Amino acid sequence: MEILLQQLADQAVRTNDLFETQHQTILVLQSILQKQQELLDQKEKRLERIEDLMLRMSEILDRDLLSLLDQPLLFKQDVMEKLAISDATFRNYVADEKLNPMKLGKIEYFFARDLAKQLLETKWRRK
Repeated sequence: MEILLQQLADQAVRTNDLFETQHQTILVLQSILQKQQELLDQKEKRLERIEDLMLRMSEILDRDLLSLLDQPLLFKQDVMEKLAISDATFRNYVADEKLNPMKLGKIEYFFARDLAKQLLETKWRRK
């Protein structure tokens, strides 16, 4: 009978140790889950900030694009007429980077304000 009681006591101690180990494991897992939740919250905040920045950037781009569309486009022929230059001179200006046309396929075009800036820059470079 004593042996049985001793075995029961030993088993109770082992069971208690096992419960304690399980409890510690559960606490560790809870702390890991809390840390993961904190990281997820941080990432969610970052994503919200990124979304806000992307919206702001798209608004700025839309506004700038609309302001560009308000300006008249000058094509190669218009520029040659305004500057009173030939096709060869136009090509030389482009090759010398005195004029920097924007290209859409083979079509070269300018915004009037950009053309004025480029011409002023070339005058300053010559001096």
